[in-house]
Amino acid sequence: MVDWMNYSKIQEQKRKGFKKSQIARKLGINRETVSVYWDMTPAEYAARFESAKNRTKKADPHKDFVMECLLKYPDMSAAQLYDWIKERCCLETLAFQERCFRDYVKSIREEYDIRKPETLRQYEAMDELPPGRQAQVDMGEISLETTNGRHKKVYCFGMVMTHSRYKYILWQEKPFTTDTFVQAHIKAFAFFGGRPQEMVYDQDKILAVSENNGDIIYTERFQSYLNEAKFDIFLCHGADPESKGLIENVVKYAKHGFAEHRIFRGIDSFNADCIAWLKRTGNKKVHGTTKKIPAEVFALEKEYLIPVSEYNFAVAVNDSIEYQVRKDNIVLYKGNRYRVPKGTYSPGKKVFMVVEEASISVTDILTGEIYATHPLCHDKGKLIGQKRNDRDTNKSLLEQERMIQQLFQEDRLVTPFLEHIHQEKPRYYRDQLGAIRQLFEDWNTELLIHGLHYCSEKELYSAGDLKSSIIYLAQLKIEPQKKEKLAALPSKYRGNAPEIRDLSVYEHAMERSVVSG
Repeated sequence: MVDWMNYSKIQEQKRKGFKKSQIARKLGINRETVSVYWDMTPAEYAARFESAKNRTKKADPHKDFVMECLLKYPDMSAAQLYDWIKERCCLETLAFQERCFRDYVKSIREEYDIRKPETLRQYEAMDELPPGRQAQVDMGEISLETTNGRHKKVYCFGMVMTHSRYKYILWQEKPFTTDTFVQAHIKAFAFFGGRPQEMVYDQDKILAVSENNGDIIYTERFQSYLNEAKFDIFLCHGADPESKGLIENVVKYAKHGFAEHRIFRGIDSFNADCIAWLKRTGNKKVHGTTKKIPAEVFALEKEYLIPVSEYNFAVAVNDSIEYQVRKDNIVLYKGNRYRVPKGTYSPGKKVFMVVEEASISVTDILTGEIYATHPLCHDKGKLIGQKRNDRDTNKSLLEQERMIQQLFQEDRLVTPFLEHIHQEKPRYYRDQLGAIRQLFEDWNTELLIHGLHYCSEKELYSAGDLKSSIIYLAQLKIEPQKKEKLAALPSKYRGNAPEIRDLSVYEHAMERSVVSG
């Protein structure tokens, strides 16, 4: 119900000959509201006003709770209050609609002069994309009150499907790193049941080093994950929120619609409450732009998603613990120092130590690539592994490539094999060439060419894979040779069994021995 001042203005503008729509625009109210008061006399308005004051509203049982929240958090939205009431009452639906509740909250704000701070940010409308085409990702942070009265920052990862507006939110207590960023993707794709064709990101140091005029350079670990996941990437330009306006709004929605004003009791319960909120409200409410329920649209969009591998890119086979790579390219493990190849170290670089009986392997967290394998040492304070001096820095890469092509007798598969290594391991390419050249000192050329063809067929591209394939192929040759040697035994030794004598022969021999003794 409008106040007396607006009622008077409606009547005044009516007397001046303005139309209802003109008055509505001038006063900033709905045209239907103007129609209600258009022919109403002052006496009728006064009676209606008194009746409204005494009328019981469906939301009145929650008035004290609404007042308490608004006084404590003046910026709280009616939508969040509506959701809190559902959560507080453990109900899926309430006796009053959210639209009516917004008016109810507005009336309480006006009655008690509780003003809501307003912020303004510009966005641009996006073209609608087909189902399964794109998802957007962004991160945020918010400070929450804890059970002991202090405040703690929690960090948010959000992903939204562009077509259906179906959302996924993940919270953690520490800022996101490349590893946890990748883990968040794995959890999000598991939540959605697949992945879209394209992902939209903001420029962030945990996934991209440089935009590089379109030739984007990603961080090493994110590139490793990208090689496995194989989705397309659209990286927004700096200070370009319009390119990912959907996720900007989703992160804001998660922060202010769910997290804000909640008491933080632990990250596990906080994430569980957030998933419940998504199910109850975040993905169930009619979207303001599409006018559809995200959960219902996503039920159809899900069929267009690409299945993702169940492989967890940050868990080793035996659930190993992460270990830091030191600046001198060693890893400390149970009081000993294990070498890794020079160049393995980078700031924050971590590896897994995979123990198998008497050996230990240093492996990459994301890809599982083995950097080094050493005998397991049970002493303390030892430096394990020989220093590698096989890196030839005097010869250019082109010279080394040419040398290896000659060693392989100009085989047609050498060049594509080296190109794959260069593409997948640009930082270690020189070392890879040196390791391949070293193989020719230990193995014959025929076996190496056979190994090259085997690796190319199996799409294995590294010096380590080449060496493993050579060992495997050599073992296959040894097995038939053993059988041939067995078949080459003289006939008198083949198929013959030892003579079996009667027990009485031995008894007779023992009696003669006793008599003669």
